[in-house]
Amino acid sequence: MESDQDPYLPSTLDSPSSSPSDTSWDSDSEWRPLLPPGRAHLIPVEILSEIFLFAMKGDDDEYVNAEAVDLMLVCRHWRAVMLLTPGICCDLTIRESTQKEAVREAIRRKWLLDVSIKIDSETVREDFNADDFHVCLIAAAEVASRWRTLSIRSFPLSEGQSAVQIVQPLERLESFTLFTEGHSLGNFFEPLMTAITTTATPSLTKMVLGDPNAVLYLAQPACLHIFHSLETLEIWLSTRTTAPADILPHLQRLDTFTAYRLHLPIYPPDASLPLIQTLKTLFLKSVSVQWMAGRVFPALGECSIKFPHHIDTITLQPVTMPSCTDLEYESNDLRPLACFHHPPLARLGVKCGQWSVWRGNAQLVALCPIFTAQSLTYLHLSVQCSEWLLVEILRLVPTLTTLFLVLASPHALSEAFFLAFVATASNAGSPSEIVGPPGQTRPRLCPSLLNLYLGFKRWLRVPEKSVLIPVLGDIVSSYHPKHSFELALRFGGYAQEWSVGGPVESFHDDSEDGEYFIGMSSQHGIIPLVSDETTLSLDFPFKEAEYLLARRPVSIDCLLTLHQLVELRTGDTQGILPITPPHDLPLFRTLKVLDTRNTHPLFLANQTFHKLKRCRVYCSEEDLNLSQGQLIEMPFCTRLDINHLTLLATIKLPLICELGVSLNHPNSSMIWGKHIATNANLSGLKLLHVHDWYQGADLIEILQSLPVLQDLILGNCSDLDENFFGALGPMGGNGTFVLKWPTGKDLIPRILCPMLEHLFIEGMDPTGKPELIAVLNEVVTVRSICGSPLKRFTFAQFRSKPGSKLILIGKDGRFAMEKVILARHAGPFELDI
Repeated sequence: MESDQDPYLPSTLDSPSSSPSDTSWDSDSEWRPLLPPGRAHLIPVEILSEIFLFAMKGDDDEYVNAEAVDLMLVCRHWRAVMLLTPGICCDLTIRESTQKEAVREAIRRKWLLDVSIKIDSETVREDFNADDFHVCLIAAAEVASRWRTLSIRSFPLSEGQSAVQIVQPLERLESFTLFTEGHSLGNFFEPLMTAITTTATPSLTKMVLGDPNAVLYLAQPACLHIFHSLETLEIWLSTRTTAPADILPHLQRLDTFTAYRLHLPIYPPDASLPLIQTLKTLFLKSVSVQWMAGRVFPALGECSIKFPHHIDTITLQPVTMPSCTDLEYESNDLRPLACFHHPPLARLGVKCGQWSVWRGNAQLVALCPIFTAQSLTYLHLSVQCSEWLLVEILRLVPTLTTLFLVLASPHALSEAFFLAFVATASNAGSPSEIVGPPGQTRPRLCPSLLNLYLGFKRWLRVPEKSVLIPVLGDIVSSYHPKHSFELALRFGGYAQEWSVGGPVESFHDDSEDGEYFIGMSSQHGIIPLVSDETTLSLDFPFKEAEYLLARRPVSIDCLLTLHQLVELRTGDTQGILPITPPHDLPLFRTLKVLDTRNTHPLFLANQTFHKLKRCRVYCSEEDLNLSQGQLIEMPFCTRLDINHLTLLATIKLPLICELGVSLNHPNSSMIWGKHIATNANLSGLKLLHVHDWYQGADLIEILQSLPVLQDLILGNCSDLDENFFGALGPMGGNGTFVLKWPTGKDLIPRILCPMLEHLFIEGMDPTGKPELIAVLNEVVTVRSICGSPLKRFTFAQFRSKPGSKLILIGKDGRFAMEKVILARHAGPFELDI
């Protein structure tokens, strides 16, 4: 007889262990040991097993396999106890690539098994080994008595294979799921169904069936007892079976019942149906509701009925649901919904497929008693109707906190309807049937609203959406604080969702949520919309967007449709923008602001940005070939922040005033003098921000080409010496400081940055260098005496939080140093793009 002992276990379970001591936390907030250190192994194995079982149960009472692994890694003793604790459960998944050795290893332990078979016969690879799969199935069947759950979601064709017999009783089986996706289980079907119906115990409380053959098999008189113990039954069929399944009288303990396209027989009014007393959750679609007519469901709390069969019986014999708080009803005829009596509803969903407003009005009017008698907090409404009627319906439910409206046509609801959510008085020149006559005060719709969702089958036409978006922004800003109120637009069901925000002054990303941010202008500011889409493609609904911030890719097809884009920002992920866009891309003609953090230089090459005024471009490529002559035209750009000097050398900037750049190229001075000074008009540059630079670069030579520079910000500077700072002072022919400021145009170029007002240096502390302080004293003092516009030097450190800055001040021939502690959120300088 083969031993069940694990070869890695100790010979006895009560042998000493190096397990850490057990401790607990008492009310006095002190550690109190349960056992002396090193004596945890003295806990009896039976108690330790019960502790392990309790620890591995989640909130939903399902075993957590990851917990089992963690506990087994503590020590050999715990591993031994775990492996010999029969109540523990582990997953056994059989796929097309599963090896028989893995199955045998899983079943060698004494644990319960959650068996899952997932193989699709249509997509199975050519190297699929049917014999190996058959061996795996046989091995799993040999321990069927330890199956806790069995789930068959797909199955390979099994012609030619011998039948797999399930000999052991399914005495531990709690859940059974079968979806064959239209394929047959072959010769495994009969043994499986036989085992389910003859050996399963009342422990089987959940069954999910997606196979019509299985439904008909279990509906046979000899098998109906299997339904007695069920607490959850789900039947999902793609087509109705030809024969009815007479199973309702045998559902004695059912708590949750879901049935799609299930063919039920006609039951007499006095038929005994125990599930009526036990049901708490009911979902029916394309299923007869005749069995519900005239019945009282005392425990039913959640009910969903879609396209019911034999609904006329409900009209003649109403249904009573005294405990139902959540009701969903979908049909082309809503009138039977009024025959569901006495539900204390908190949530109601109604969908009607009537194609005209007057038909939808008649359907909705029939439901007025339901709205009047309820205290609804959630309403999902998809009925084509007049907006005045919709307003009156919503006035009947002032307690709503969540409203979901599905609009059947692009112009279903006008601006006046949405103004009813904002306005408390009508001051317009003409009366409105929704808001009211001028001067009349009316309460706004749904004053307690926290969530408003609008579902569109297709988006509006341009004249309508240009009016609607600003009104939606006003709704958001007029209700509750931003963190507690949400307004979202949904397209194609739940395929796309965009959250609408209140008006903002500028379009900068201050949120960590969302992958795409768009904005449209209104008289109160920019209305932002946020989405978590994975990509922005051609079906993007807001073609009129003026602002776009993307953290994920934007397709060329989408960019070609954006003809009004004035501001484009991207995250720091590569590939958000296409590498080689077409020259007729509309944004090249419309953009005024571009901020892209990780873009390929070819996106810009040979392009002309006709209206661009502010731009930040950070590229991932190290170098560009300056000999290719791929110039980038930015005729109106006044502010540019760029990280690559070679890319800057290819941009024509006739109006540049503020520039941020990295001088980290070994030939920075040459590139600046030969290319940048040629392509850019540096005579008007008033601000220069140097992110960092190559130590060998001649910064002084570059500054000599900037005659009107007023602000100079140097980042990552730790190696500046007295020679650099000394060059900022007015020098005479003998190399000494001049105390009189030069006059005359011919003398101004001899002085480095004669119009400089502020010098800001980051990452440097001069206080530890006496020789540097002496030079700074001379420069600041002399420039002050001579009448230079330079007012102060500032040195800032951000390494410690909070950082600090040192200000050197020259006034009336005196030199002073002032140290200021920075705010915690302070950081290095960055051009505002």
